[in-house]
Amino acid sequence: MYYSYLVCLETLPHVSLDILKVHKRNTEATLSLSFKLVIWSLDMPYFDFNKNDIYYDTSGEGYPLLLLHGNSVSSNMFRFDIPFFSQYFKVIYFDWHGHGKSGRVKKFRDDFWRYNAEVAHALLDHLEVDKLNVIGTSGGALTGFNMLTQNNDRIQKFIADSFLGLSLTEEEAYSLAKKRTQAVAHNFMNQQFWKFQHGDDWEQVVLNDINLMERLGRKKLITVHGDISKINAKVLATGSYEDEILPEPEAKMHTIIDLIPGAKIIMFDKGKHPFMITQKSEFREVALDFLNNG
Repeated sequence: MYYSYLVCLETLPHVSLDILKVHKRNTEATLSLSFKLVIWSLDMPYFDFNKNDIYYDTSGEGYPLLLLHGNSVSSNMFRFDIPFFSQYFKVIYFDWHGHGKSGRVKKFRDDFWRYNAEVAHALLDHLEVDKLNVIGTSGGALTGFNMLTQNNDRIQKFIADSFLGLSLTEEEAYSLAKKRTQAVAHNFMNQQFWKFQHGDDWEQVVLNDINLMERLGRKKLITVHGDISKINAKVLATGSYEDEILPEPEAKMHTIIDLIPGAKIIMFDKGKHPFMITQKSEFREVALDFLNNG
């Protein structure tokens, strides 16, 4: 399914295109730009999952590579990664339900990452993709692990970057939720970042995510469902000791990685959250080596 609508774009000199945000609501586009306007046409693909419009797209040719974005963001976080990886692979990406250009929901489910794994598999069915590799960062890594427990044959290699582990204590969840709540209220740069990711209703998306984090600790929810020990894909985890979001990042990632036969972790001394985005050169070198040779 495609939605066609009009968008604008002619930047003033020296203004970066990165701040462009076009947001779909049914067939309407919301545009926030301080640019001169030029009209052009754009087709954006969607598919239906449980009566919810899910935005997706692909780029490049070759063996399929699915990119899974993290919590409180959208596939816009990969705007520099898609051109890079599409030089080597057919890159597939989508916005989780309730995020980015996908349809909205009132509340995120307790089994949030498991549900988005179902969305991912439905998208792959829609695209008739039988085998592929996957990179998931932050919450996207958790979605990837759930994809592996749901279908143990489809994913051949999986890179899980900067993820919070199998669970959070109530104190850890409260701390994460508090930091994000403060950013929503007081951090202008974060506010503009989220607006770029989701559009004018960014605040509700982020508040839904904060509520999920609180429930994760309070209700002692788990992030990955199914038998992790039976995963047979080749799995590599990456992260940074400087990660400012994850409490004890290496230990948290080991709570999942230690359950997967043959899985490995590579930790780096430098890099904020997520490592994949903040240390692109180092991550890409490791990722290409693993995907091509690992």
